[in-house]
Amino acid sequence: MHPRWISRLGAPLIAFVLTVAPSVSPVPAVEDARKVSVVSFGLFGDQGVFRSEATGAAQVVAGRFGSGPINVQYNSKKGGGATIEGLAMYLQAAAKGMDAENDILFLILTSHGSRAGLAVKAGRLTQTLTPSNLAEMLSRTGMRYKVVVISACYSGSLFLVSRTLIRW
Repeated sequence: MHPRWISRLGAPLIAFVLTVAPSVSPVPAVEDARKVSVVSFGLFGDQGVFRSEATGAAQVVAGRFGSGPINVQYNSKKGGGATIEGLAMYLQAAAKGMDAENDILFLILTSHGSRAGLAVKAGRLTQTLTPSNLAEMLSRTGMRYKVVVISACYSGSLFLVSRTLIRW
């Protein structure tokens, strides 16, 4: 089960990050010239909270930085396109329409998590998005600037592997 307090913290935490991040960002202040493309996935279809978080977070980002395409996918008990293969496909599609050296790819993932990674549940399909799989997908985009927001237990395990993709 997804504890209620985690659901309540998800949106405020994302809003906090989006408010504070621009003030500490190493990205030059030429924001108007940068396009921000958003890919937001609610990976766990058995609970509607993940659909709500993916949709709400994408709206917050679009409202704050909206200058590029927004793609929101989520799963339900019947199925959906928010799968590992779908994520790889949407990340590549988003990156193709962007300037890899200047634009920003914003990825939002919300699901249950474990030490192994993020749970993906779409109808009968059950998968685990591993840290190394996510790191490889992000690397293949070729994007210099990437922002990844993960709302899940054990999300720090994904950061540790993906950290090498971030330029400090």
